[in-house]
Amino acid sequence: MSNLTVQNILDRARYRYNAINDDFFSDCELMDLIFDAQSILAKEGWCIEKTYTTPAVDGTRTYTYPTTTLAIKEVRHDYDILLKVKLAADPKTSSTEVEGTPRQYSVWQDTIYLYPTPDTDGSVDGSGNRVNYIDIKVYKYPDAITSTSDLIEVPEEYKEDLIYFMLQWMALKDQNTVLSDRYKLLWDEAVLRAKKQRRKRLRGDRNTRVSDFYFGSDLPAADYDIFNY
Repeated sequence: MSNLTVQNILDRARYRYNAINDDFFSDCELMDLIFDAQSILAKEGWCIEKTYTTPAVDGTRTYTYPTTTLAIKEVRHDYDILLKVKLAADPKTSSTEVEGTPRQYSVWQDTIYLYPTPDTDGSVDGSGNRVNYIDIKVYKYPDAITSTSDLIEVPEEYKEDLIYFMLQWMALKDQNTVLSDRYKLLWDEAVLRAKKQRRKRLRGDRNTRVSDFYFGSDLPAADYDIFNY
């Protein structure tokens, strides 16, 4: 996440378009443009990451993640990366659930299933360390923008690209199609760059592959160790 605020981008776009204090372009309208630009970059580039943390629950193997999620990057239990595996069948039909320390996960109908099922509730010890916690790291869409003080969620390298997107639509509203087309070309280049970065990012993600084992299979410890660093 960038340290820039929505206000920073609004001010820069207005300055570039010579529209400071121009109520022809409302802040609300420009905030919507920032949200739209971030959404496109997030979808094409998977450039917004966030980790959701929840305590494990004794006897509970299912965990959810927000609907704004584009893809799951990795799942960890107490900082150890879990192995992503296949599902042989609908896990809800399983009549037995082995309990223990989770080592695998799979996804079924937008729900994460852990194996083994956690056998201890998550807690915080006397030193403030988390014990038996689940971390779900995802690529996601941006959150709704509700204030000009909200932080920009895409990386700072896309700062100028957000402005190009805004200027494209500001010029179009101003019926300056020549200028709008000029900024559209710059924006289209940004989207192509985001797509390339997504492919590069996925090549670097060690947990994007799905292991050729089925949920609940017994694997040698070495098969897990390659994921933890």
